[in-house]
Amino acid sequence: MAEGSSRPFWLLALMIGSATIGMHIFVPALPMITKEFAIKPAQAQLTISLYMFVIAGGQIFYGPLSDRFGRRPVLLGALTIFGLAGLAAAAAQSFEALLTARLFQAAGGCAGLVLGRAVVHDTAHGGDAARTIAAVNAVLLISPTLAPIIGVWMVNTLGWRSIPLLLAILGVATIAGVAFRLTETAASRAEPARAIWLKYRALLVSHPFLLQVLGGSLTTTTMFVLLATSPFVVLQYLHRPIEEAAAFYAVFVIGLLAGNVSASFVARCFGLHLVFIGASCLGTIGAGLFLTAVLTGTLTTPVFLGAGFLYTLMSGTMAPLTLTHTVSLSPHLRGSATGIFGAAQFTVGAIAVSIASASSDIARMAAVVLLACAGSGLALYATLYLRRRHRRIKPA
Repeated sequence: MAEGSSRPFWLLALMIGSATIGMHIFVPALPMITKEFAIKPAQAQLTISLYMFVIAGGQIFYGPLSDRFGRRPVLLGALTIFGLAGLAAAAAQSFEALLTARLFQAAGGCAGLVLGRAVVHDTAHGGDAARTIAAVNAVLLISPTLAPIIGVWMVNTLGWRSIPLLLAILGVATIAGVAFRLTETAASRAEPARAIWLKYRALLVSHPFLLQVLGGSLTTTTMFVLLATSPFVVLQYLHRPIEEAAAFYAVFVIGLLAGNVSASFVARCFGLHLVFIGASCLGTIGAGLFLTAVLTGTLTTPVFLGAGFLYTLMSGTMAPLTLTHTVSLSPHLRGSATGIFGAAQFTVGAIAVSIASASSDIARMAAVVLLACAGSGLALYATLYLRRRHRRIKPA
């Protein structure tokens, strides 16, 4: 089978997007769940926050499993869990049963997130892999905007149970796609388990690999802080109606899309390492503008939109390039490398959101967190670049 047909684009989007769509589309159901099960809003939020942490942790395990047994069997097993968990959530008669089903849903769905990207790196390399990941990301970035809208309509029209049922149907469609359209791509599956474990352990202590994982995590999923705190900034600082938050969100999504679309081009023009420095510099400038405006009481709509656009432009640019570069450091264990990278991304993103949300002054803390993350990423990439140049010019 030809390479393109071994990983059709629509299937990659379904595999990589199922878990995150399951997070965004479920948010509108929370008020109705709170009322039906007579629980506090904070308890209902566990169906989202714990879901994110399971997605982060699950990716660590699916990578090595797929390196040993192949992408297809692991995907089929995990997506079956995702689909069955959706049915269980739709039929849940208690909040405990619903929460358990959601955790299994995350555990099954995160396999597609990590292994879909691993399939890309199995069948494409360098710029081709980055362009494919960027294209999939561009499609998936639309889901945070559309999924809540669809979720609201479904909740109001069909009830909240229709949402996990829809996710179950999505899981079945993805299973069918994997079964009939995806060929096996993992070359490492023929190796003994001990050999794979030794390579995996070496990966976990590889400083170049871990530094790239850290840099990618600091400059990509930390944009969730901006997205999560935007409604509070709109209401409390800009004194605008909450309905306008959607327009702010759209500007930030445009930043992400612009970064994704241009990533491969700017990498070819300027080189990967300079792009890492330049993009993280843009994010640092954006976060610095945001923090300065908050501290001086001069935050306006144009300033917030401009600062947020710079930050999301950084995240959109860095997402495909950092993943591709990180996985290239472990060509023999692409599934494991992708899993570790994804787990670190979601963990750092979840922690950053938690820190920003815990403050009474959420805008100021969000700006501090964004500046700390982008600034740390910039310092890391600048240091690595200078070390690289020093090694080049060092006399024999």
